[in-house]
Amino acid sequence: MKYLIYILLAFSLLITWVGCEKYADDYKKYLNEEEIIYPGLARDVRSKAGYLRAVLVWNPSPDPNIDHYMVYWNNNNNSQRVEATTHSPSDSIMASIPNLDEYVYSFSIVAYDSEGNVSVGQELNNIRVYGATYQAVLQNRAYRMSDPYETYEDGSLKLFFNAPDTLNTGTEIKYTNRDEEEKTVILLPGNNEITIPDFKFGTTLQYRSGYVPEPNAADTIYTLSWETFPTILHIVEADKSFFRPLYLPNDAGDAWGWVLPNLWNGNTTSDQGFHTDGIGMPISFSLDIGMESSISSVRLWQRYSGRYNGGNPKQFEVWGSNDPASDGSWDSWTKLGTFTNVKPSGLPGGQNSEIDDTTAAAGELYAFDEPTAPVRYLRFRVLEVWNGDYLHLSQLSVYKLGE
Repeated sequence: MKYLIYILLAFSLLITWVGCEKYADDYKKYLNEEEIIYPGLARDVRSKAGYLRAVLVWNPSPDPNIDHYMVYWNNNNNSQRVEATTHSPSDSIMASIPNLDEYVYSFSIVAYDSEGNVSVGQELNNIRVYGATYQAVLQNRAYRMSDPYETYEDGSLKLFFNAPDTLNTGTEIKYTNRDEEEKTVILLPGNNEITIPDFKFGTTLQYRSGYVPEPNAADTIYTLSWETFPTILHIVEADKSFFRPLYLPNDAGDAWGWVLPNLWNGNTTSDQGFHTDGIGMPISFSLDIGMESSISSVRLWQRYSGRYNGGNPKQFEVWGSNDPASDGSWDSWTKLGTFTNVKPSGLPGGQNSEIDDTTAAAGELYAFDEPTAPVRYLRFRVLEVWNGDYLHLSQLSVYKLGE
């Protein structure tokens, strides 16, 4: 009986083996007796943000039989062929997909070999394409409102801008040079100022800023429009070698050996300038700047040892004339502007912060609303000082329209 069971078991195994042998190759009739071959896959598939386009990048498969790649999107309704120009995994293949809408896309990359075999598709999802909606929110880099530019005797111009957004790539500045040529320079995001040596004064200067929507983006996207920089005048410092004191009745005299001409000797750091007696407010003094000039601003340096204190001016007026009356009356003078000195820190008198000292040491600029009509003589009328009934100043500069 036991031997019969062994014989039946062996017979069953034989039948099973024969059956398997019979059907093992049946799948081949569905493949036309050919083996399925899948080309190698691309590596490190990635994307770069673009303007109305997507840029796809990958390292190619080392499979030498790959002939090209196909990129599919929009549910495979759109495609683009990309030739396999290299098979080295250390190289990169780039595909730019143009004419897209501002939207979020999914792409599939499929490799084809020279015999028509197809790889498994590789997906890239959530690829954002940027366009006019993103561009509309971009703003040009802001210029420095308090002091947007400086000009120099050699005719050069320096522009000042605030720090930019972190995705700013640069600001294009378009201007006309002295040869009537249109030129463009770039202010890089790491710089807050730029010098233009050949600007033609009296012409318009425009600028626009560029941004990348994402780090490592393929495209720089610029603001929708150019912005016009404030009117640029050729401002130069008046030559102090022409300055002369103008002593008029009713003006304050010198005291303590601090004479009026000290105000234009160029020394801003010594504790000796112009000083008056304690005669009460208002206190006036006058000077001849040597030639008729359109004045744009004045800069005052306070007494070095008494910043925002003592007889340093707190509120004052500037007057101008071309033919001042010899009797010291004000009828022949025109008021050009009224200014107030503001202490940056707001601390009480005698207490100065670092910014107070830094501001005063640089000299404080007081600009007129616009350049004045040409005047040769200036008269300062001090209405209030920080503390006391006398006036003292270290230095004075005058800025005018250059030629």
